[in-house]
Amino acid sequence: MIVCSCNMITSQDVAEAVSALRTEDPLVVLTPGLIYRQLGKRPSCGSCLPLITELMVAYDQGGPSSSAPFPHRPPVENT
Repeated sequence: MIVCSCNMITSQDVAEAVSALRTEDPLVVLTPGLIYRQLGKRPSCGSCLPLITELMVAYDQGGPSSSAPFPHRPPVENT
C-alpha cells in the first residue's frame, strides 16, 4: 500500500524502517521524521504524516498482520 505518494513510500517501507531503527537502538523514540530520515527522504506536503504515525505505532507493537520481521524486544518493566 502506498502511504506517501509524494515520496512513493509504502507500508512495507515503514515496517522495514521501524525494524531497522529498533535493531539499531531498541529504546529509540520513533517519530515520523525519524522514519523519513531512515528512508533517506523528507516529507513534502505532510498529508501522510498521520498515516505514517499510525503504521509506525502498529508495526512497533507487533505489526498489523504483517510479515515484517521485528527483531527487537519491548523494554523490560521494572517491578
